[in-house]
Amino acid sequence: MNSVKKYFFVFLIWTIPLSDFSFAKTKNPDPERFSESFQKFLLNDKGKTFQNKDLVLFTGSSSIRRWESLTSDFPNLNLLNRGFGGAHISDVLHYYEQLFTRYRPKIIVLYCGENDLWSGKPVHQVLNDFHHLWGKIKRDFPSTSLIYLSCKPSPKRISKWNTYQSLNLSIKNTCLRENSLTFVDLAPTLLKPNMTFHQGLWDPDNLHVNEAGYERWKAWLDPILHSIK
Repeated sequence: MNSVKKYFFVFLIWTIPLSDFSFAKTKNPDPERFSESFQKFLLNDKGKTFQNKDLVLFTGSSSIRRWESLTSDFPNLNLLNRGFGGAHISDVLHYYEQLFTRYRPKIIVLYCGENDLWSGKPVHQVLNDFHHLWGKIKRDFPSTSLIYLSCKPSPKRISKWNTYQSLNLSIKNTCLRENSLTFVDLAPTLLKPNMTFHQGLWDPDNLHVNEAGYERWKAWLDPILHSIK
C-alpha cells in the first residue's frame, strides 16, 4: 500500500465514526409522562382568560416549576408559571399548543435543555430542538419575545458543565442574531470565577437552588424583563 492510499485509509477510519457520532440522535422520552401535569394546568385555568394581557409565561423544567415565589418576586408583571419537572425541549414542543397557542404570551421565559443533555442527548440535537421551537414561536407569534435562561452549573451535575456550556454558547450565539431572543447567563449567580460554588444557595439535593438562589435569579432577571417592551 503506497503512502497516499495508506493516509486515505487512515482518514476514512477516523472520519466515518466521527461523522456518525456528529449526526447521532437520542430517542426522546415519552411526553405523555406529563399528561397529568397538563390536566392540572387546565383545571387551574378554568374560568380564566389569559390573552391580550401582556402575559409573561415561565415554562420549562423543574427550575421553573419549583420557583414558587415567582408571583411575589415580580409583582408588577402578569405572569404564569407553567414549569413541569424533568422536561426536555422536545416535551415543550409536544405541548406547544397547550403552552403557547393557549396563552399567547407576550414574553416567554424558558429554562430547558439541562435534562436533555444529562439524559445523554448530544448538544446538536438539543440545539436543533431549540431552533425548531423558536422557529414555530416566531412564525405563530411574531411579536412575542423569548428569554432563554442558561443551563445552570450545580454541584450534582458539575461533571456535565463543559457540555452545558457548549449548548449555552450555541444558544447565546443564536440569541445575538435575533432581536426577539435574549440569553441570560445564570452561571455568575451560582459559580465564582475560581469555579467554586457560592454557598447557601442549594437544596439538599445539590441540584436545585433554594429560596436564596431564586433571590439571586430574580435580581439578575428583573431588569431584563422590564426592558422588553
